[in-house]
Amino acid sequence: MHSTSLLVAAFAAVAAATPMGSGPGSYTASQAWTTSYQTAPSASHAPSSYPSGGSPSAVSTGLLGNPDATPNPKPTAGTIAKLLTEDTRVDRFTEIQAEVAAGNFNLKFDFNPNANPPNPAALPLGGQVDLANRKNFPLLTGLGISAAGIFFEPCGLNTPHIHPDATEFFTVVTDNNISTGFVLENGFTTEQRTNLTLFQGTAFPMGSIHWQQNLDCKPAVAIAGLNSEDPGASSIAQNFLINTSADIVDAALGFPKQIDQNNFADFRANIPVSLARGVEECLIRCGLKY
Repeated sequence: MHSTSLLVAAFAAVAAATPMGSGPGSYTASQAWTTSYQTAPSASHAPSSYPSGGSPSAVSTGLLGNPDATPNPKPTAGTIAKLLTEDTRVDRFTEIQAEVAAGNFNLKFDFNPNANPPNPAALPLGGQVDLANRKNFPLLTGLGISAAGIFFEPCGLNTPHIHPDATEFFTVVTDNNISTGFVLENGFTTEQRTNLTLFQGTAFPMGSIHWQQNLDCKPAVAIAGLNSEDPGASSIAQNFLINTSADIVDAALGFPKQIDQNNFADFRANIPVSLARGVEECLIRCGLKY
C-alpha cells in the first residue's frame, strides 16, 4: 500500500508547471532578466537520455526578455462588450481606431514579462505565461485568434492543462530543448510525445490534456497561437486535486485509505502553481532545489 509521501511524489511530476491564461510570476528586477548562460546538453536528446545524477550542469535562472518593457495598457471598462455589438466589421474597426487614438489600447501587444506584471498573490517557480486575448488586446475581438508568450525558467514545466475552446500551435523560439506531450480523449489515450528545439513546433488539439517541459538548465521562450480569441485554460492537477471536493477525488482515484479526510489537506498543499519548478530529474541535473 502506498504512503502519502509516495502519492505526493507521483503527483508532483504531474503537477510540475502552469497553463496558458493565468501567467503568474514574482521576480525582482535583479532576478528576472539574466540572459547569459552556458549551453546545456544537446538539443536532440530525449528526456530519458539525460542522466539522473552526477555533476549538475551549469545553470542560470531568470526570465528572458526586455527589462525596460512597460506594461500593456488596460482597455477601458465596457470596450469589449461594445465591440461585440457593432453591426459590421467596419463599425468595429472604426471604434477600435477611436479607442487607439484616445490611448486606451495599442495596435501591438508586448509579450515581454515586464509588460505583463505577474499576480503578486501567486509565486510560481517555473516561469510565466503571457496571453493576448480579446480582454487585454481588443484588436482580437471578432478575429477568432489569440497568442501566448511562454517564458520558462530552467526545468520549468507548463503543467498538464486543457484549452476548452481552442487548438494550440506551440513553437520554440530560443535555442533550447523542450519536451511536449498530449493525451487526446477517451478512446485514444496514448500520450503523444515530441521533443522540440529552435524554431520547431507542434500542435495540441482542442480539449486535449497537454504540457511542455524545458529540459535545459537555462531559460527558454516559446510562442503559442490559438484559434480562439478566448481560448480558456484549465489546469488538470490543480483543478482536480485542489478545487474538486475531497470525497470526489478520493472516489475518483480509488485510494480512500491513502487519500482521505485525514491527510487530503496535506496532500493537496504540495501541489504547486501551474508553471512549476520542474521534474525531479531535471532539477537534479541542473543542481536546483526541489
